[in-house]
Amino acid sequence: MMKWIRCILALALLTMPLTGCWGAREIEHMIYVNTVGVDYVKGQVVLYIQMLNFSGVAKRESGQSQLQKTFVGKAVGDSFDTAVFNMYTSSPQRVVWSNVKTIVFSEAALKNGIVDQVLDVWDRYYEFRYTVWTMATKEPMEELLNTPSIADLSVVYSQLNSPMRIYEQSSVISPLYLYKFIWKWKEKGETVLLPNAAIIPDWTDNRKPSPNVSMTGVCFLQKQKFRGCLENSDILGLRWLEKNTRRTPLVIRKGNEVQAMMVMDKVKSSIRPKLRQGKPVFDIKVSTQATLPQLNKNVTKKKLELAATKEIKDQIMKTYLKGLEMDVDAYGLSGILRRSMPDAWHKLSAEDKIPLDPGSIESIDVKVNLISGGISKLK
Repeated sequence: MMKWIRCILALALLTMPLTGCWGAREIEHMIYVNTVGVDYVKGQVVLYIQMLNFSGVAKRESGQSQLQKTFVGKAVGDSFDTAVFNMYTSSPQRVVWSNVKTIVFSEAALKNGIVDQVLDVWDRYYEFRYTVWTMATKEPMEELLNTPSIADLSVVYSQLNSPMRIYEQSSVISPLYLYKFIWKWKEKGETVLLPNAAIIPDWTDNRKPSPNVSMTGVCFLQKQKFRGCLENSDILGLRWLEKNTRRTPLVIRKGNEVQAMMVMDKVKSSIRPKLRQGKPVFDIKVSTQATLPQLNKNVTKKKLELAATKEIKDQIMKTYLKGLEMDVDAYGLSGILRRSMPDAWHKLSAEDKIPLDPGSIESIDVKVNLISGGISKLK
């Protein structure tokens, strides 16, 4: 009998410290913010939040995915923080910021100093994280955030929230994390390359228009000021000097005729500054490996490599010159000189940047190694 009593007492003592989860909130009772949009209209900060729909990510027991719905909230305030608290006022449930994946700035927000307000609040509130994608847009913010994903995919897997998935397959515009944005935003001599998100009408669903969000260019910010944006065709040179470039296409043309399509990987680059008669100049080196998925003309391996070399050089120079037209240091040459030759940078810089002109890039050395893909058919 005493043995049973001791067992009962021991069991009671073990269960006493356990507490229930009576105060815990259910997932469906909270608003999980997926994307934050920041706009500036008529002297007011306009905050948008795109809600994460967990039912669209998970699947039913039958294996069928849930129907996707996009929920977007909007609030206006004299400042970013005021807009956040006005959002709380209209929200049906508690707003949770720890799941934010992307923050999107409108051009108006970038031009009117709202970035500093956002970063100040981001620094102070514990739920905000720095590993969120940062983008710009020219589109109406509400339209952008209400653009549904195709094929009933969750918005979590769209280019707006998962840009690396596409970038790994076709590296043209490098996605930008917030922590890297902050570093380049605040550092002297640096240029922020902010991906520009746009609504693309090219997709259809059962012959009905099904717009999609895509990265269509880059917006440049320098000395904490918005400088302007360039489209994809003008920023192709950036990818050859970007360390994160994984795999990128290169079209070889002769006139208007496409001769070949090459896929470039293992891209390595360096930019070395030096002084030439007291003026800073830069030597650029790029090496890359290539495969050949498409060949329309019978061309030798050597000629293809030379054509690719010339095309890469032209793209690098074109992007650089397009940047100069907007008074933008597209490749961050000023920052490179500051890190490599700080004394020269302090002597030559004015207003935290060095003077640049078309001759500031003294040389571009490109090496292309065509390794596979139809080489047996070449001369």
